[in-house]
Amino acid sequence: MFVAGDPSGDEHAAAVIGRLKEMLPDARLFGIGGPCMREKGFEAVLPFEPFNRMGIAEVLLHLPFFLNAKSILIKQLKNTRPAALVCVDYPGFNIPLMKAAKKLGVPVVWYIVPQVWAWKKKRAEVLGRFASFIGVVFPFEKEYFTAYPAPVEYVGHPLVEALDREQTVAPKRLMLDKSSPVRLAIVPGSRRQEVSRLLGPMMDAAMILKREFPNLTVAVSRSRGLESGLFEASARRFEKEFPGAVAVSREPLPLLLRNSDCALVTSGTATLQAALREVPLVVAYKTSAVTYSLLKGMITLPYIGLPNIVAGERIVPECIQHDATGERFAAEIRRFIIDKEYYAATVLKLSQVRAKLGEKKPSVEIAAAIGAAAKSGVLAP
Repeated sequence: MFVAGDPSGDEHAAAVIGRLKEMLPDARLFGIGGPCMREKGFEAVLPFEPFNRMGIAEVLLHLPFFLNAKSILIKQLKNTRPAALVCVDYPGFNIPLMKAAKKLGVPVVWYIVPQVWAWKKKRAEVLGRFASFIGVVFPFEKEYFTAYPAPVEYVGHPLVEALDREQTVAPKRLMLDKSSPVRLAIVPGSRRQEVSRLLGPMMDAAMILKREFPNLTVAVSRSRGLESGLFEASARRFEKEFPGAVAVSREPLPLLLRNSDCALVTSGTATLQAALREVPLVVAYKTSAVTYSLLKGMITLPYIGLPNIVAGERIVPECIQHDATGERFAAEIRRFIIDKEYYAATVLKLSQVRAKLGEKKPSVEIAAAIGAAAKSGVLAP
């Protein structure tokens, strides 16, 4: 049984499922997962889209759904006794399932751990006590779990593995020139709430920049599963003033980023995708006032953007909450365009992020861990 509740988890779990199908072609792989997992032969027992919620307030509004889904999956654990439960991130939902599996004697492989280095450090102890194996995707995460019984290993990062599968492309530009074409990528997120909050100010920034740099073009990433209506008004507003200079794209994000010179990206996995492709970016984050006030008191890290966290320094700018405005976004992107040395230095620092993540292939490492759990069989409760 797999449980992956958001698009990035769906993508990363799909690579593991592909490996498992090679190792165990007759295995039944089922649970919660999205289109990427289903394309690999995964059996989804509940619709995927309702799971893709973020923020404390948003989850509370849909609490009956989550409680019902949890009940259904725990019953499936009891009835099927799978060879392993594979929890792919998604801690608020997966931690109760992990505890239920432990009581039933079902081994638990946890892939992509909660951000215990940023907040809720108690979760490290919970995973360490209840999981059978923990696979972390950042080297620095391992130290948070070594004090507890569960084996923990750095398995590599799935985005590095995905990058290795991409075709070789021409080297990135080392500088921009305001008199030459500038390709701006806007990545407003994979969740409806993210797009609703951030696409408007991101497009405001694009319009400010287009007025200043006539050769600028804009590609807006529309994540799989998001309806076109979320993007139409903003795109029309831009198109009305600047015909032919904006496109809402459904092409895979890696391809869109490869064809971009700089980017505005909502905080999350996509920021690391941009960093690994050496695209200078601005990290954007905005949530509800309630969620932000709660998180602000819990998070102790100086950064929220994954490129900065991995690098251990602020290598790209972050615009958070009240600073997530069109004017601020435009100011940060403008510096990439007009300051050639700053742009080149950012590209260099982004190239070093890849080196910090190494060469391990997590789909191989996690599939092996699941295979080991399957061979051990379901333990007696």
